[in-house]
Amino acid sequence: MNPYTKIALTVIRLLGAGFLLIGGMNLGLYWIKIRHGQAHFQIWRCLYLSLPIVIGLGLLVKSSALARRLTQDFDEE
Repeated sequence: MNPYTKIALTVIRLLGAGFLLIGGMNLGLYWIKIRHGQAHFQIWRCLYLSLPIVIGLGLLVKSSALARRLTQDFDEE
């Protein structure tokens, strides 16, 4: 595997893990607010707060294809 592909793959996976972490923290804090009675449960707010989780999962699933595409674009120039 090309070293540039490995670096791109690592960066994309780190971004995906970061999105998962942020989304989990968002939902966790919202759950704590609901449990303490400071907010009411709203499904649309939960869906909105879970968007980073969906983005992170998408990045992790497609990371190898994205890394290959990025390094092919740089190799052509």
